[in-house]
Amino acid sequence: MVFNSILLLVSFIIPVLCLFMWPVTTREILKDLRLLRILHYIALALLGSVLYFSGSRNLFTGLQQVLVFILLIAALLYAAVFAIVSNNIADLEADKISNTNRPLVKGTVQQHTYLIAGIFCLVYSALLSLLVHAAMFYGIILISTGYYIYSCRPFRLKRIPFIAKLLIGLNSLVITICGFVLAGGQVADFPLVWVIFIMLPLSLAANFVDLKDTTGDGQTGVQTLPVILGQTRAIQLIAFFTACTYIMAAAIIHILWVYPLCGLMASIHIALLYRKPYNEKPVFFIYISALFGLNIILLLNKYLL
Repeated sequence: MVFNSILLLVSFIIPVLCLFMWPVTTREILKDLRLLRILHYIALALLGSVLYFSGSRNLFTGLQQVLVFILLIAALLYAAVFAIVSNNIADLEADKISNTNRPLVKGTVQQHTYLIAGIFCLVYSALLSLLVHAAMFYGIILISTGYYIYSCRPFRLKRIPFIAKLLIGLNSLVITICGFVLAGGQVADFPLVWVIFIMLPLSLAANFVDLKDTTGDGQTGVQTLPVILGQTRAIQLIAFFTACTYIMAAAIIHILWVYPLCGLMASIHIALLYRKPYNEKPVFFIYISALFGLNIILLLNKYLL
C-alpha cells in the first residue's frame, strides 16, 4: 500500500513539475484532455469492478482496492494524453475545419515537443501500470494500441465505419475486463452477456462522437457514418443503436422500475441527438450519467434490494 501511495503521489507531482518547466505545452495538454471521454473509460472500469462484486460472495475489502482503482485512473489519464496528442497530429488538416481550438491548429505548441510529451505520458502510464498490476499493464497497452491504429497512419481505421467503432468497443471491453480483474475476478469468468452489450449496442451507439466532425472528416476522406449517410440518416441510425443499448441494459438487469427509468434516459439521450444545432457535450453527459447510473443500480440490486 505504501508503494502504491508513492506511485500515486508521483503521478500527481509530474504535471505540476511540467507546468513549471514547459508551461505552455502542459497547459494546452491539460485544456485538451477531453474529460468526458476519459470518464467513459472510468465508468466502464468501475462497471467491471461492480460486475465482479455483484456476482461474487467476496465484498469490497477496503483502502487497497480504492488505491489501485485511483492508480488505474491516473494511468488512464496519462495514456489519454498520448491518444489525444497522436490523434491531433493525425487529424491536423481535418481539425483546421472542424476543431479550430486544438493546440496544433492554434499554433500554441510545437509538434515535435507536443509529440515528445505524448510519448513520455504513454511510457509513464505503461510503467505505472506494470508496477501496480499485470492486468492494468496489459489493459493500458491494448487500449493505447487500439487508439493508435484507430487514429494514425498507416492503419487509420477511423476511416472505416463500423470497424472503427468495433475497435472502440474492443477498447471499452478491455477496460471493463481490467476493472473486473483488478477487483479480484478472472478473465474467463467475465459475463458473456456484458461482452455482447459492450461490443454491439454500446459501441454502435458511440457513433455519435463523429457527428460534430462531419465537415472536416468529409473533406479529408474519413468515411464515418455521418459522412456516408449524411447527418440526418446517421442520427436516425445512431438513435436506433442508442435505444437498443438502453433496452438491452434494462433486460439484463431485469428489475421492474428500471424499465421506465431506461425509457426516460433513452428519450432524453435521443432528443439531444436531434436537437439543433447539434452539441456533443450534453449527449456525452447523459451517456456518461447513464453508465454511472448503471453501476449504481447494479450495486443497489446486489446489496440493498
